[in-house]
Amino acid sequence: MSTPSSTPDTTSLTPPQALNRDRPMKGIAFMLAAGLLFCMLDTGVKTLAQDYSPVQVVWARYVGHMLVLTGYLVYLGRGPGMAMLKTSSLGGQFVRGLLLLGASTFAYLAFRTLPILQVYVINFSSPLLVTLLAIPLLKERVGWRQWLAILVGFGGVVICVGPVDWRANPAILLPFGLTACFALYQLSTRRFGREDHPLTSLFYAGLAGALVSSAVVPAFWTPVALGDLPLFVFVGLMGAASQLTLILAMRYAPASLVSPFLYLQIVWAALFGFIFFGDVPRPETWIGAALISAAGITLALTRGRDR
Repeated sequence: MSTPSSTPDTTSLTPPQALNRDRPMKGIAFMLAAGLLFCMLDTGVKTLAQDYSPVQVVWARYVGHMLVLTGYLVYLGRGPGMAMLKTSSLGGQFVRGLLLLGASTFAYLAFRTLPILQVYVINFSSPLLVTLLAIPLLKERVGWRQWLAILVGFGGVVICVGPVDWRANPAILLPFGLTACFALYQLSTRRFGREDHPLTSLFYAGLAGALVSSAVVPAFWTPVALGDLPLFVFVGLMGAASQLTLILAMRYAPASLVSPFLYLQIVWAALFGFIFFGDVPRPETWIGAALISAAGITLALTRGRDR
């Protein structure tokens, strides 16, 4: 899954002549496709997590990610492919990868018992947390519009979660672990990935996840039923395809234009949750989603103002 502020900033990495060839409609189309692919991925994850350890599903997602991306780099050829592996901060890239792995693990644990839509809505508050944490960690300034958006967004989270007995339903805490890891992942991307090509960041994030999950998955392994094997392959393919589609969206249009369209994941999450799992969203979830989405779009559109 992804949130609008998780989209990589490729503007500074694009040659000036390419910037003059922005194709907004194509960028929006790729962003809409990315949102659909993320929901397809998470629907497959939730299905597998009913019978297999989330660690095993995470492993399938990252190994598939690496197989597809490695194949793409080979397709590019030795010169361009090897160039993509060069990074200005190998350690920083692996920190990013570990944070993304933590976010994936929290998400897949949450999908076991919580509706996809509820997990999505809570995680959509990560741009708000990124904005807050960027103040002490990156010394960024926040204007009054951003502060207002943060307050509205976190109010939406409270409404979405509603009155919950944390001891009776501890799984509701898992999306907050996801949100924290994902926010730190985005901040580490600003800190360590700014000088690298987006595919470089994508490669090392996948590599870190694949290495760590491969090391621990034997302790959680359950023999895969033959009928479930295609779904494991599907999860791996969707993990890579969704990220690559996201990058293409950012290649064709500015982040401020295409990022808000990723909030349409909420529609797909509600639809898939109902069709495949019989989840009927509560009114509070829709209200919270509307407030969080409005706050996130405000942050995307006002970034750089009132500072």
